[in-house]
Amino acid sequence: MRWVRYRKMRDNERALVELFSTIDTQYENLLIVVEGKRDEKILRELGVKARIVKTQSGKPRLEYIEEIALAGGKEGRVLILTDFDPMGVILCRFIERELELRKIYILKRLRREVRKLMGNWRCIEEIVSLFKRRDAPEPLDP
Repeated sequence: MRWVRYRKMRDNERALVELFSTIDTQYENLLIVVEGKRDEKILRELGVKARIVKTQSGKPRLEYIEEIALAGGKEGRVLILTDFDPMGVILCRFIERELELRKIYILKRLRREVRKLMGNWRCIEEIVSLFKRRDAPEPLDP
């Protein structure tokens, strides 16, 4: 895939790439929750190797909540990266509430950090524009 490079990455964009490229080493038993397959693809291109669960899998909500709880386990850490639009925030709150009832540890501070670094972007899939920067990393094959 060929990417057209435009301007250089901003500091927050560089920090976001760094965060995702090192996230696997920072958190053991990490599980990331995203909305769809494009979100997963972007994270894989940024080098994330952690297990990813999609909420738009066609399963009922409580079924994917149980999948997350089983995959995360009591020792795991769950990062909820639903979009930061109104529907994504509602979905995040629902997942948080359900996982907290199951005593699953949620990385809320990390979600806030990702939100801050994303700047004006509201959707995880918008991160793809990072690959259009002149000094951006090459996307990794998922």
